[in-house]
Amino acid sequence: MSRDSQRQVESDDFRNFYINTRNIDKKILANAKKELKKAANPAALEAKKMVLAIPSEAHHHLDGAPRPRLSLRASIAACIKVGFKSTKKMAGVVIRVDVKQFAKISEAGGRTGNKIGKLPRYVDGRIRRWKHPVFGQNMDKPEKWPIQPSHPFLRKAVEKHKTEFVKSMEVAVDHALKEIEKKKSN
Repeated sequence: MSRDSQRQVESDDFRNFYINTRNIDKKILANAKKELKKAANPAALEAKKMVLAIPSEAHHHLDGAPRPRLSLRASIAACIKVGFKSTKKMAGVVIRVDVKQFAKISEAGGRTGNKIGKLPRYVDGRIRRWKHPVFGQNMDKPEKWPIQPSHPFLRKAVEKHKTEFVKSMEVAVDHALKEIEKKKSN
């Protein structure tokens, strides 16, 4: 592809492109979505690596210690998904933690009660402070609970792969536009 034919695609431009072309041919958009999700996979894999690299002070190696089905880090990494979301305000690829799957595979997810989705967000630092009781100590004194440090992983992984994803998005849009032009000429 020559430099002149490359298009700079912004988020709003892609949303408008998606909304305006979704009525033309579903197959063309399905191919574009597939290419975009494929382009987002390296960022999702990077996020999984970053989650698994978070330091842990768990004592699950002790004999007789309670063992969750999966550790918190492994549960979050297993639940990182790449999807495509389109609304009136936005259209694009989404890398997220599937909180329903997280609750099923993690004992930690079950302990959060009706706030199932919050634990991965605490770890990622999207919720400001993560305080928790230590069993047997200060259970009824939240002001004395330790503050768990956050370890941002999603945003860092996306930022690391942003330039290559933007290039892939431009290529996907170019392919879709070429297919639309080809379809109109036939």
